[in-house]
This record gives sequence, structure tokens and C-alpha cells, in this order.
Amino acid sequence: MKYPALYVLLVCSTLVTAYVVFLGAVSIWVGLRHADQDGSWMPMVTGALCIFVVLWFLFRVARSVLQALARNDSLNVR
Repeated sequence: MKYPALYVLLVCSTLVTAYVVFLGAVSIWVGLRHADQDGSWMPMVTGALCIFVVLWFLFRVARSVLQALARNDSLNVR
């Protein structure tokens, strides 16, 4: 294991993302269940926006962490 903190960061960000995606899905579901009421579009838009933003953030974090893990750090001390 090269950088254990990076793995922990990746796992924690994935867990937070899963939680926010779950909340977004519940929000969309509530909006769809109450489609006959005024303003039912708001939970759907908010849930979709939350899911989009958190997935975008996760992909950016995952890409930077994986690039940091793939970097070759050689210690050629003379």
C-alpha cells in the first residue's frame, strides 16, 4: 500500500456519495409520489441536481486519487 490515506479518502468519499445519492433518489421518489400536488417538481429537480453534483465530485476526487496512486515516486539518492 503506497498511500493508505488516499485509500481511506477514496472509501470515505464513496460512502458519502452513496448516502447523498440515496437521499436524492428518495427525494425524486417523493416528488413522483406526489405528482398531483403543486410544486412536486421541486423535490425531483433537487434530488437530480444533488445526484449529479455529488457524482461529478466523486469522479473528480477518484480520478485525482488514482492518478496520485499511479505516480511513480523513485528515490534515487546519490
